Parts: sequence; C-alpha cells; structure tokens
Amino acid sequence: MNKICLSVDIGSKNIVIADKESTSIISEPSVVATANLNSKFENVAAGAEALRYIANSSNNAQLIYPIKNGSVDNEVAFVYLIKTLINNIAPRKFLKNYVSVIANVSCGLTNIEKRVIEEAFYKAGVKEVVIVESPLSVKAINNDKAMFLVNIGSSNTEIAIVTDEGIVNGCSINVGGDDIDYAIIDYISDKYKLVINKTSSEDIKLGLANLEENDLSTIIIKGKAVLQNTKNEVKLTATELRPLVQNSIDKIVEVVAQVCMMIPKAHLHIIEQNGIYLCGGGSKLSGLANYLKERLFVDIKIMDEPEFAVAVGGSKFFFDKGKLARMLNIDNLN
Repeated sequence: MNKICLSVDIGSKNIVIADKESTSIISEPSVVATANLNSKFENVAAGAEALRYIANSSNNAQLIYPIKNGSVDNEVAFVYLIKTLINNIAPRKFLKNYVSVIANVSCGLTNIEKRVIEEAFYKAGVKEVVIVESPLSVKAINNDKAMFLVNIGSSNTEIAIVTDEGIVNGCSINVGGDDIDYAIIDYISDKYKLVINKTSSEDIKLGLANLEENDLSTIIIKGKAVLQNTKNEVKLTATELRPLVQNSIDKIVEVVAQVCMMIPKAHLHIIEQNGIYLCGGGSKLSGLANYLKERLFVDIKIMDEPEFAVAVGGSKFFFDKGKLARMLNIDNLN
C-alpha cells in the first residue's frame, strides 16, 4: 500500500492541494454540482468540472458551495468535494492507498468547526488527518524567528504573529476579495442602474480594480438595465472603483494596526526589521503593498506564489513532524 501525503488549503472559493514535495499543486473551485437524477438530487461533479457540468447541463442542476467563511456549511457536499479532488491527483484510486492529510484551516475556527472538517476527511476515505491553522503552515516556509502574516482570501483574512512555537497573536476577520465583488455589484446597480452577477463583478475586479493612484484604465461593461429589463453597456473607470477597494482594505488595515499593538517585545525588533508578509489570492491586488506601507509604516512583502503559500508550507511539515508538534503544543506526531 502506497502512502500519499497531501497538504490541503481549505478555502471558501478555492481548495489548493500540494503533495509532499510540492511538485504537484492543484487549485480547484470549492464547489459541487448536484443534479436531479431519477427524482433525487445527487452530487455529480466537483471543482472546475462542476462549473463545466452546470454550463453544459440541460438537467435540473445547481451548484453547492460547501465552505463558508472557512468552515463547513454542507458536510455531504464537502466530503464529496474532498474525495473527488484527492482521487483526481492520486496516482491510483486513493482508497487503495494510505492517504495522510495536513488540513490547513482558518485560525478563527472553533474546535467544533475543526472537528467537523477532520471527520469529513475521514468520511472521504483519508486515513490520517492533522488539522493545522494556516498561519502555522505559512511560517514553515519562512526562516525568520517571528513572522507577521496577513493572508487575504476570498471571504476571510487571517492576521497573525507566528513563531516556531506557534501563533502568538492572531485572528480571522470576515473581510476578503468577495467584499470588493459585492461592492462593485452594488455600485454599478446604484449609479448605472445595471444588474451584473458575481462572476462579472469578479472579472471587473481582476481587470480594473486596484490601488494605483495613477491608473486611468477603463473598460466597457454589459448588464441588464434595472428598470427596462433590456441589455445595456457603460464605461467603467479604475478611478471610480478605487474607493470601493480602499473601503474593504481599510477594514483589514484597522485590524492589522490593532494586532501590531500586541507584538511581544521579544519579537518587536524582528518584525520591525522584516515587516509584514502578505499571502493569499487577495494579496495580488495591484498597489496593495504600497498602500499598506503608507498606512502601517512598515515594509510589506508579498510572498512568492501567494495563493499557494499555505498548501506549500503545510507540505513541509511532512519532513519535520517534530516542528509541527511543537507548534501545536502536543507531545508528538506519528
């Protein structure tokens, strides 16, 4: 029986899975497609395949998002999602192998929420599961004695001071990239009387929204007129979207500033010297590093491939279970 070691970053928008050597990394949408088959709804596809199924399906199908704010909202769909994704990347049917998983979760989850995630992995056929708060995994790829980390995801932002002994101070706030998406939807509806969906707003965010003061870019957007129920199009500028972005980021800045006040004296000089590290998909927002630096008065560093940092960091614990045990404050890990 082969042993397969995987680090899984559980996000509300995407699930990222890295193997032990981080040579194979996949990122799939955290979504499941369910369809009405024989008068009964059944899960039929997961991840990107679920989106394709819905796009091409003539059946009575719908999408389920089993993760909300980092916790499991639909356990049955989550088990199906995990089982399907792991089976896709394992060299053979993973139920025939011994699968060991480091499940990276939000540091804001309760013990009950963590337990639900752990049990879901076992139900999916995984043989060994260790729940690890995501800031610990990011710290595993950083050699500094102390690390100030801000991990910006789609629905949550993790803010933590981490050492090799664990999380010194940390919290999770319900602010992320989705906030900008919904702000764009509301703005376009209020000002231009157009209705756009979540997918369109995310495309607008990725293509136009940023924190660069001198960006004068524009795009043409299409939507359905609120009153006439007809299609229409308007020109949207980066300048008018910037306040929407700032509003969401300023909420993160406020909490980061509060955590800064709690930095232990023993680590203060290290963090003053090394600054704050950013990871997560939201850290790729253009102009973000400079914006934070101007408001927090510290250097801001964006990690390499920030959207994969948690999964890659978690995979390193397979080579040093002792370090993980110390971070988790337990005696040992097999």
